[in-house]
Amino acid sequence: MYIHILVLFVRFLSKACLNCRYKMSKFRKSADRASSRPSRSSNPPAPAPAATAASEAPDEVASPSAQIAKTETPISLDVPSTKKRRLEYLRSGIDSDCEVHVAKNASSADDGASTCYRKFKCHRLFLATASEKLEHDIFENKSWNGVLQINGVSPQSVEIFLEFIYTFELATAQIDLLLIGDIFILSCAYNLPDLMLSFSQELKNITWPLAGILPAFNLAFRHNIYDLENFSITKIVENAAALKNEPGLKKLQIYAFNYVIQFWLATEALSTNEIIQIVQEYQKENNLIFKNTQQFPHFIKIINYFPSMLLDAEGFIVRSP
Repeated sequence: MYIHILVLFVRFLSKACLNCRYKMSKFRKSADRASSRPSRSSNPPAPAPAATAASEAPDEVASPSAQIAKTETPISLDVPSTKKRRLEYLRSGIDSDCEVHVAKNASSADDGASTCYRKFKCHRLFLATASEKLEHDIFENKSWNGVLQINGVSPQSVEIFLEFIYTFELATAQIDLLLIGDIFILSCAYNLPDLMLSFSQELKNITWPLAGILPAFNLAFRHNIYDLENFSITKIVENAAALKNEPGLKKLQIYAFNYVIQFWLATEALSTNEIIQIVQEYQKENNLIFKNTQQFPHFIKIINYFPSMLLDAEGFIVRSP
């Protein structure tokens, strides 16, 4: 019996201890929460300082060294760029192991007459990595004698060609619209489409001479260089009055000529009578009559722009009264 009473007493004590522990844990949690909250009696946190307007900010004059530090890093001040280093190698011929020769007068080289050449000291590795064609000409050509001779283009265009190979860039100061034909030849001959694309982009940043506008358009139209074609047609519309007497107008291929006539009619850049006269002169220059069965069918499309225009027995335009 005493043992039974003792067991009941022990159970009572254990329950009492558990209740006490539970109350103490709740008290501690409430105390922790209270300590983590800001005191109501304490001062509120100071507000963040308001932004100062630009007109209210004191003027500060940066030192010259500070201005340089903002625009140029120490590396750009002290170390030449990769582009400058490569240009230096090309222009000075440092450690060159081959040469590129181009005739100063392309026509004399074609005639087989005595020719003066401009010579560029180059590096085979730079040239060979530019395209498979150059790699073949330099490293796989059994008759290679250390000289890459380029004919039919100007020395200025070859200089642009080489600098593009060394730096992957074109200097705006060297861009000339009249060189576009040579650049196109080099781009195709040595499989460098990026050269022609970059040259065409740079043309947008220079002034175009009238003598080069129509040849540039003809080239772009013939070979589907769309950016150059669109920019050229803009120049043709803007300079219609001056270009109507340019000899290059009569040398356009018939499809390109048709395109020009369409734009001049649509924009009213020239009067209808002026355009008819241009079409007549183009017909005579290129002998576009009935007997010319290849081109005359397309020339008829141009004639159809002028409903009152008549043709004689041979197919020449007769001005309507």
